Amino acid sequence: MQVSGIDHVNILTQDLDATAAFYERLLGLTRSDNLGISTGFRGAWMRDTTGSAIVHLVWKDPASDRYEGYEPGQPTNAVHHVAFRCEGFTAMREKLDALGLEYRVNDRQYGPVRQIFLVDPNAVNLELNFAGD
Repeated sequence: MQVSGIDHVNILTQDLDATAAFYERLLGLTRSDNLGISTGFRGAWMRDTTGSAIVHLVWKDPASDRYEGYEPGQPTNAVHHVAFRCEGFTAMREKLDALGLEYRVNDRQYGPVRQIFLVDPNAVNLELNFAGD
């Protein structure tokens, strides 16, 4: 067996619609229904332009004990951040400014990667990497 990459990231949220809208506006991902919706499992897949699932959002139903002990917005212990490979550094900065979102830029002095760091509505740290951009 060989691992070839990360399939997707799962984010637990108490506000599914606002979180999906955040990833739509910020990264241009497209929302699609979670197939588990027919079993009462509410969530959404956020897909890239090729249709690949990148972020899996799961709604934390306050009436259910599913995900008991997990609280969106609380520290995620050992998981520090999620990194996305991106293009269009300048356009992303303009979008972040237009959306009024706080962010930090790291113009690394070594290597060709520029980075933008920000936090999603559930306190998940995001790292946007722009190689040669």
